[in-house]
Amino acid sequence: MRRPTLDGSLWTVLAVGQAAAPAPRKTLQDDPAFQRKNYQENIEKDAECNRSPEWGPFRAQLLQTEEDMRVELAYEKMMEWGLENVTKVDEQSKICLLGLVAMQFYFAHMLLFEVGSVEAAADAFRMMDEHSGALHPDLLDQAAGYGKTWPISADALDSLRRALLRASAGGGTGGPDRRRRFKNAFGLHDEDWSQVWGSWRPTGAAPERLAGPWGAAQAGAPKPSFRVFVYDPDTMPALRALTRGGSFCKHNQWGMEVALHDWFLACPCRTDDPEEADFFFAPHYTSCLINHADTFTGCDTKQLCGPTTALFQQALSSSAYYRRMDGGRDHIFVWGSGMAADGPFATWRDWVPNAIFLMTEPELWNPYKEVVQASYAPYKDILVPGRITVDDMIALGKMAKPFDERSILGHFIGWPRPPHPSVMPPEECQNSSCPLNVRSVLLARKGEEMLHVDVDVPYMESFLGLTSSLFCFVPRGKSAWSSRFFQTFFAGEGVVEKPGSISAF
Repeated sequence: MRRPTLDGSLWTVLAVGQAAAPAPRKTLQDDPAFQRKNYQENIEKDAECNRSPEWGPFRAQLLQTEEDMRVELAYEKMMEWGLENVTKVDEQSKICLLGLVAMQFYFAHMLLFEVGSVEAAADAFRMMDEHSGALHPDLLDQAAGYGKTWPISADALDSLRRALLRASAGGGTGGPDRRRRFKNAFGLHDEDWSQVWGSWRPTGAAPERLAGPWGAAQAGAPKPSFRVFVYDPDTMPALRALTRGGSFCKHNQWGMEVALHDWFLACPCRTDDPEEADFFFAPHYTSCLINHADTFTGCDTKQLCGPTTALFQQALSSSAYYRRMDGGRDHIFVWGSGMAADGPFATWRDWVPNAIFLMTEPELWNPYKEVVQASYAPYKDILVPGRITVDDMIALGKMAKPFDERSILGHFIGWPRPPHPSVMPPEECQNSSCPLNVRSVLLARKGEEMLHVDVDVPYMESFLGLTSSLFCFVPRGKSAWSSRFFQTFFAGEGVVEKPGSISAF
């Protein structure tokens, strides 16, 4: 028998006496985050954009133009094609992503280094950052033909990002010869910094104002409480390899490694004179790059990473200031994943045992069976939250139900994980019969009334359970760190305001 659906537009075939076949079960791989993007086919099949009557000739002309004249060509085409309009930019990104990135790169570069307008350059960079961040740095370089197909590179984009952040430090009016920016890249101005620096003073007194430059802070600004020298990847090849793809890596859950690098670059506390520094910040994005297993040959999250360990050793060996204090006591590192310091820098205990770690993880990473002592030390290290996207924060807030309307008692979506081998042999704790395998114990209750428990489902199903439950289980997985812990903060009742972002771009 045939019967129309409610809207009458589709017909569903139902066999008499038989139930309709259930819809196929969706898994995590069915989530939109894992689906091919509009630009991917163009990148793979036509990176040169020769299919486009506009972008193909533009690419040829750009490559034939002298380097210092390319910005004029880029600007001319930008105006001719109306690409100051955001809607048109988004449309063109689906046709020729690399051409758009190249055009925006030259424009932002010119605004910063020739015009000298940090604000205008930052606006142009943000638009480029939105599109270049869609590509892993290795994929961007490969698609650009390593400069021969499109005259851009991941290193050039990263270098421009750092230059913009450094130039944005400061706030207020400055002296007569130099107008300082009212706000830095993170939107902080003089009075904000006064509160920051004042909070470091035992008396709570407001900091003094600078009569002249001091670190990155200019005349008229509040005097910082400390100075930080940020190692520059442009002058240290090892760090350049460890900080590839800031635009790409800032988007994922390990993005605080990028955000905190950005923060110190844009901070008036930064100094470019290492002799006057109180601390040294060593940037890297290894949580992102190691989790993308094709970045470093033979290196993923299942074993300690030899290639990145060698790069850290090389970077520190080239620093004249690494040995200034015992065990790197004045050095700062950020570790943004459950691997902590051990995965990316396996020999850190020999090199920087006393360094300050800003990290998400106080415990052990299960795949590292040979590591039985955590990287985190409470007397010197600081735990920082992992990153979740602003879009996720907003979505969770909008989906959140009032507590009296929540029909689910408890929620958990995740994979089963045995405990770390230092607790007990994993082979002896594989399923729900082992109380220490907490996730398996929870998953064994799948299907019970009042519980929303499952494994391998799209993100949206997890969000629906999260925002409809009275309690959310956050058990240890491969380690203690989990982004779901921070998601629960935004799944509370009636949280719909747009939260702030710690992203400079």
